[in-house]
Amino acid sequence: MNNYDLIAPFYDIEHAGFDEDLDMYRNFAELCGGKILELASGSGRVLLPLAEDGYEVTGVDTSERMLAIARESLNDAGLSTRCTLAQQNLCELHLEQKYRMAFIALGSFAHITARAQQKQALAAIRAHLSPGGMFILDISNSDLRYMEAMSGQMLHQGTWQYDDATWLTHFVSPASTPDRHLLELTHFYDQHTQGGPIQRTVTTTHHYLFERGEIELLLEQAGFLVKDVYGDYDLAPYHLESPRMICVTEAH
Repeated sequence: MNNYDLIAPFYDIEHAGFDEDLDMYRNFAELCGGKILELASGSGRVLLPLAEDGYEVTGVDTSERMLAIARESLNDAGLSTRCTLAQQNLCELHLEQKYRMAFIALGSFAHITARAQQKQALAAIRAHLSPGGMFILDISNSDLRYMEAMSGQMLHQGTWQYDDATWLTHFVSPASTPDRHLLELTHFYDQHTQGGPIQRTVTTTHHYLFERGEIELLLEQAGFLVKDVYGDYDLAPYHLESPRMICVTEAH
């Protein structure tokens, strides 16, 4: 069981209202006009709206439980025939088709912390794109830098109420290792009722802290031409304090 199998039951209630990146992916999908590949597709937050728009989409994730949630959502929406879901490691990606567009949303690429595996993953993505195909890599920037500065603290990420009146609270404790450009996050998910006992789920995730020149070099070495680097979902120019680092590239 991987980390996202553990937190799959909590993922959607925390991210249900997040749609800031959807218009960006929809606009790029319209430009590409072909099959779409989402890596680290999770529970289908982005995949499902793209399928609703009429695109043929493949979603790849390592978490069986996250994919099960995505599959249920697609079935409920009557979109299962338009989507393919695959449980695969990104570094060993093997699908039987090429795509016009691929993307990794919400900073998930940073979970790959070893340089050799980062190179393997990008090479595998390039191998699944048609020449001239687009690859979009969204990397967290200012929020992870903030977490790095708060090393050793306990941060409240949010509290949400379920329909059955139970509550979910998410805390995270960051620990930085600046000599290795790594951030370790220990997550605490507390399910509880008012005044009742707490059922706690604890898991740890690791995030590589990329610099712009570093990620551009990795992309170029993998066979991508970096067309633009943006700092947010409105495609403002990237700078050091930007919330995101969004690389838009072309396979060549």
